[in-house]
Amino acid sequence: MTTRISKAAATVALAVMMFTGLNSYAVTTKILFNGVGASVLFNTFALAAYSSSQCGTNIWTYKKGGNGIDGRSSQIPAENGNIWIVWDTSLTTVCAYLSIDATVGAQLFFAVPKATLSIPSSEIGLAGQNLVPTLTDTTLPQAVYTALNAKAFNAAVLDSRPEDALFAENRVLAAFDPAHYNGLGYGPGPIGTPIQSTFSSTDATPVAFAIAGTDPITGETVPGWTATDVGADPEVIFVNTENTGSNGDFSNTAAFQNVDRFPLTLALNGTFGYTRDLSNVPGLDPEPLNVVLREPLAGAFNTLEFSVPRSVEIGSTQELGVNPAQSGGNPLDITNPGGGWRKRALSSSEAVSEVGNSANGNVLGYTYWSTGNFASVVNSTRYLTVDGIDPLYASYAGGFFPTCTAPCPGLVSFTNIINGSYPIWSVYRVATAHTVPAGVALLIQAAQTQAATTIPDFVPFNQLAVFRSHYGLSGKVAANGFITGKPESGGDLGGAVFPIQADLDFYADTAKELVGYRQ
Repeated sequence: MTTRISKAAATVALAVMMFTGLNSYAVTTKILFNGVGASVLFNTFALAAYSSSQCGTNIWTYKKGGNGIDGRSSQIPAENGNIWIVWDTSLTTVCAYLSIDATVGAQLFFAVPKATLSIPSSEIGLAGQNLVPTLTDTTLPQAVYTALNAKAFNAAVLDSRPEDALFAENRVLAAFDPAHYNGLGYGPGPIGTPIQSTFSSTDATPVAFAIAGTDPITGETVPGWTATDVGADPEVIFVNTENTGSNGDFSNTAAFQNVDRFPLTLALNGTFGYTRDLSNVPGLDPEPLNVVLREPLAGAFNTLEFSVPRSVEIGSTQELGVNPAQSGGNPLDITNPGGGWRKRALSSSEAVSEVGNSANGNVLGYTYWSTGNFASVVNSTRYLTVDGIDPLYASYAGGFFPTCTAPCPGLVSFTNIINGSYPIWSVYRVATAHTVPAGVALLIQAAQTQAATTIPDFVPFNQLAVFRSHYGLSGKVAANGFITGKPESGGDLGGAVFPIQADLDFYADTAKELVGYRQ
């Protein structure tokens, strides 16, 4: 996501980056982790990094404090996001995380040459903003700034396989396809039209990248890579409950506890116009239904898109009727039947804020679960089950979001993610060089430990009993990753869910994997 800045500003940032890089060769501080990507894991990875056995015990965080610079073209805007930096007192090790959208993180990591972290020099000496719960910030030292600024990212924190991220990018850039929505019309590439927020001045620019062969902008060879599985997380459907004047308001908890996949699809794609269309309780008032969508580059958008609306079973899309070249298409502002609307948010925090805003009426939205994502709206929103399955607990207990004062292990059980029955979930991955840097590998393990013992923001991968069937995508063949000698490959968003043991047994019996199956 970018705040709308001029292309000239991006060019200046690139020039500053290059100048600073020429003056940093004397720095001996080792960068263990310079990550970019999913905002939902910002806190977990910070807590993992903050240790004498990892990156160190000094932390500095800053809202909108860093930029990802894709140097393949001066026409590519800087990608601005929240940042944390952790280092040891002797300045021998340092780690950093730039929080942006995961698909944009993939673009920055897979760009050839790789994109780099840019930190404004004006932030040197500034006190941090304590963005990570339980950790207390210090100021940003010159030496730490010098060690990190203009350095290439060595990891992308993703909420899907890289193949899925590339597919999403290409679909966004492809020519508008009003029949099948295989193209969403924000091109042509390689640098497309910014996707705009309805609620703010932020936008997201689609930019082409490749995961094999040659870079579509520079023509340079894309190096080998690997993606390490981190853990699984549900996407939560939630509603505002502050409007109380009608029995058709979402505050009517007896009527609005669950939404099934088909009605959910028709709410997301603008077919349904009233809240009561989502309930099986008769006699409800016709209250307008408002819906906040994410941008189609976002991992949160695509996890939901291919699990529900664009599943093989349903075959629709959240973008039904959305032509970015027409009025109301970009920024999205389309009136639904009944007087409701569909609008677009460009980050998890913006989506949560707008769903939590009572001025938006009876509004429905979605994002990934984390203890931090919903902390600001626990009193104004509730989540719904999907097909009667709870995303956080074994069974529904009112849809109230729990709060965490870390440590809070066991706050949520993720029962229906572990067993695979909740329909909307994805696996987080970290993309790196083919040989995973040792510092990155250790930090991933530490993050999994944090999720298990401190803040339950996801299910560590080794606790899953199920997997999503992989399928060929973005030029990669399908492999589920459980068979020796057959590393994980292909896409898996919306893949059919099977027990891991079933894949092992099927391979033992047939020498084939359970690949190519979709919801």
